[in-house]
Amino acid sequence: MKKIISIFILVVFLSSCQKTDLELINPNSPTPNASLTVEDGILAFSKGLYVKGLGANFVIGWSLHSFMGDELYSPYGNWGWRWAEQVTSITLPNGTVLKNPIGPEQKPQLQSTNSRTAGDLNVFKYEWESMNLLNASCNLLLASIDKPEAKFTGDVATKKATLRAWAYWWKAYAYSHIGSMYVSGIINNNSDGTTNGNFITRDAIINEATSNFDKCLAQLNAIATANIDAYNSTIDAVIPDFAARSSRITPDMWKRQISSYKARNLMANKKVAAMTTADWTAVTTLANAGMLATDNNFRIGMDPNGTNDLSGAFYHPYSLLGLGTQFTFVSERLVQEFETNDARLAANFYLLTSPNLRNDRGFNFGTRYGAVPIESGGKFATSDNRGFMEVGATYEETRLDIAEANIRTGAIEAGLIIIDQIRTYQGANVAATAGTGLTQAAAIAILKRERRVALFQRGTAFYDARRWGVTQSASSGGGRAAANVLIQGSTLGTTGSQIRSCFIDYNFMDYFDIPLNELDFNAPAPGSAPVKQ
Repeated sequence: MKKIISIFILVVFLSSCQKTDLELINPNSPTPNASLTVEDGILAFSKGLYVKGLGANFVIGWSLHSFMGDELYSPYGNWGWRWAEQVTSITLPNGTVLKNPIGPEQKPQLQSTNSRTAGDLNVFKYEWESMNLLNASCNLLLASIDKPEAKFTGDVATKKATLRAWAYWWKAYAYSHIGSMYVSGIINNNSDGTTNGNFITRDAIINEATSNFDKCLAQLNAIATANIDAYNSTIDAVIPDFAARSSRITPDMWKRQISSYKARNLMANKKVAAMTTADWTAVTTLANAGMLATDNNFRIGMDPNGTNDLSGAFYHPYSLLGLGTQFTFVSERLVQEFETNDARLAANFYLLTSPNLRNDRGFNFGTRYGAVPIESGGKFATSDNRGFMEVGATYEETRLDIAEANIRTGAIEAGLIIIDQIRTYQGANVAATAGTGLTQAAAIAILKRERRVALFQRGTAFYDARRWGVTQSASSGGGRAAANVLIQGSTLGTTGSQIRSCFIDYNFMDYFDIPLNELDFNAPAPGSAPVKQ
């Protein structure tokens, strides 16, 4: 098993960051008051939100989404990864049922390591800690902006509105992640590092995300066109170079991003079977007000030297998939979604000279494919600290939201036209689907495949699999049929590994339990929502 001393890596990374790009202040410390009374200190702290929320823990949690959405896999036990993606069983075409080799199904396995003594194996803690730290940091920023002693120069009103929008955006982002991944959560607006034990339902947390998105919108609406220079200088000051600062997000782009993210939250947290016509109408309304092809997005990238960034030449999804690190691998189930002649397949993936096969750790751990490095023309992997990954909603996601709403409400041709547009936008160079007389069932199948291909590494794979019912148990109607699985020869009785079209019973948790890293110090108050699935 690969072993990485993640704490050491993080310490080395933080110690090597340039203060001009990442000025960090501990939100739980009583000491930052002096620096948070002057404009430069407040701007530096605002830039530090990237470290608070989008650092190592975020990347570990983000990767879990890719594993449970079966677009990537990792056969390694670091951070509990390989246990989080253990499927219950894989059934071969001849009816042979292959149980996962570790024994327990995902839920009891993950719950067994939900403890502080489990250390880094507790997968429940990563997204929880990063998003709650991000939220707490935003609280301190908001409190600092409006302190009477806070000193700003120039267009004070616009600068403050921009910084408030920045804080409310990241609070909404944090609540969106918590509400979309945990059974419950806490609303915390304290700026002194304290919290509370009032756990509320995940739906209520999503409502809180919406509330903060709306507060962000209010601040953006207060920024007049005549005062855009003050907005530009402020937003440029809080976005690091490694986050694509040069691709500036305008107030209007930001507003559209919020609409797109609201659409994501609605779709991600409701099973398709429970979606009503009114729900699909709401998705369409939000997405129609959402991102355009020309909009810039919030991103994280890497410094060319792997130092002045969040990755330390390691903690970035593209680096983890790169040959230099190779901690994650391309799923065969992703590759089979591509049309045979889809140009995106050849541009971004290639056949390995020797398959990566770890059936001893999980029968779903095997692939014949690698990711073409960005330095060789690909888009999703690097060994040279290259590339920018979208961390918010995207144009393609927004358009495919509308496509799915159309198809599921009977406007099949309208939905297929959008799918064709996205394929053209990404350079797929495949035949059109619109005008071919597809049934609704066939159109939905194409829609699902396209979302998995077009939104690879965009943070939606698990949300989609969950809402489509794929990750629920086979006994409840879940699972995936005709799934390509690379099986070792010793299991098949063949001379080498071969692909088999199998049925996969994922049987994953819909939402994570609250980590005991939180509950050991913050017991739920009477009347709280459940903290365990």
